[in-house]
Amino acid sequence: MVKKIVTNRNLRQNVYEAVRNFIVSHEVPPGAKIDEEALANDLGVSKTPVREALSKLAHESIVQIIPNRGSYKVKLSTEDLLEIMIIRETLEGLCVRLAAKHVNYKTINKLKSILDDFEKNYLESDISRYPEALQKFHTIIYSMSKSPRLIRIIQSIYDLTRLFRLQYFNNPERVKRSLKVHRELIDALETGEGELAEKIRKEAIRFAYESLMKRVSEP
Repeated sequence: MVKKIVTNRNLRQNVYEAVRNFIVSHEVPPGAKIDEEALANDLGVSKTPVREALSKLAHESIVQIIPNRGSYKVKLSTEDLLEIMIIRETLEGLCVRLAAKHVNYKTINKLKSILDDFEKNYLESDISRYPEALQKFHTIIYSMSKSPRLIRIIQSIYDLTRLFRLQYFNNPERVKRSLKVHRELIDALETGEGELAEKIRKEAIRFAYESLMKRVSEP
């Protein structure tokens, strides 16, 4: 559910962010039609900024606009997932390697704290919180890459697969494995081993996507 826009300052940007967050969330399933009128009403704006937001999201491959039919959330095929896996491996691996040059004691402690907090408070009681914790974790690392253009591209691709991450991390054993891998990533960053950090991140992405594709292709 989206919240009403309460200020006209940067209206178009606020509408874009609200619409984007709504569509990439699990509230909108892949392939579902986007109700422009309902979105505009919920946000308290006209249809124009909503349509502008959807047009922008179409350029980001998050939405598909079909003439005379409307806007739909993109539904990813196994071929799409494979392509995204290859792109994410390359770009996120690079981002992590760049981040290794700039991490500091404070950053490492933040990363450890995110994992510690999840393990202590949610691992046994609410693993559905893990994707949110991971997003915070990787946002910190990406910011340390000092490459805003690279971060924007990664974020756009990352949002395409939010629903798949929710499905993947609904298994406690997969979450525990992921926690172990992310602690290894912290160790590599802490010692400034950029190439090792890149390798760890690439392998983690590949493992998750290969597991997902097996599930998607199952009858």
